[in-house]
Amino acid sequence: MTALRTFRFGFFVGVRDFTSFWGWKSWFGGWMVQMIAQAVFFSLLARLFESPDQERFLLIGYAVAVGAANVAWTIQSTAWDRWMGTYPLLVIAPSSLAPAVMGRTSIWLPAGVATTLLTLSFMAIVFDLALPWPAAIAVVPLVVLTSLSTYCFSLFLGALVIRIPGARNFIHSVITIGARAFCGVSVPVSFWPEGVQIVVQVLPITHGLQAIRLLFDEAPATQVLISASLELAVALGWITLALIAMDRMANAGRADGSIEFV
Repeated sequence: MTALRTFRFGFFVGVRDFTSFWGWKSWFGGWMVQMIAQAVFFSLLARLFESPDQERFLLIGYAVAVGAANVAWTIQSTAWDRWMGTYPLLVIAPSSLAPAVMGRTSIWLPAGVATTLLTLSFMAIVFDLALPWPAAIAVVPLVVLTSLSTYCFSLFLGALVIRIPGARNFIHSVITIGARAFCGVSVPVSFWPEGVQIVVQVLPITHGLQAIRLLFDEAPATQVLISASLELAVALGWITLALIAMDRMANAGRADGSIEFV
């Protein structure tokens, strides 16, 4: 109950932080315009090659990828708290650091879901993307699942970045660019060597994006569920590692005093 209460208050702090960082005008007029422009650019690039299949592939891929990039701001968010001197106060508490950090950073999860759904809706209208009805309703939980998996992975990386906050932007850039290159956003996963294909099986986006593609292709429900189940397994794996990493970081900070005001 204490952990849930800590998470709830952490979430309220995260919401206040988010709204001080983004107003509705700046979020829609700044962030969303930027994300939609990225998705439109790559979709138009495919249109130059007169390839409807490639256009559809990139359209769906980048609509999901821009939302994941938003969720990955979790990495920076964990480092911001250290710059502000929050962690010394949390580390001295006789409890896990995880509920406070997860509550504080979880605001990026709904932000990422909204980014993907709005981008996908815009692209569907502009590029006349066929939405299989009523199966298209399942896009929402699949986007939530993919964003959740990305959040769990970002939380793990954030736990590592707490010790090296100066690397936060570099790691975010590497992760977002890497996901677009290797996880089936820009090209099929099968395009890459076998070693890369094996690695991306345990990364977020890969299976969730595949499930969304299968849904749009009106594939059998069992295929969609298999890909979704794999994405859920990836999420559970990364959240487990994130919780372990956060506790180890906190214990190390208590032992050597390395978590201090920076």
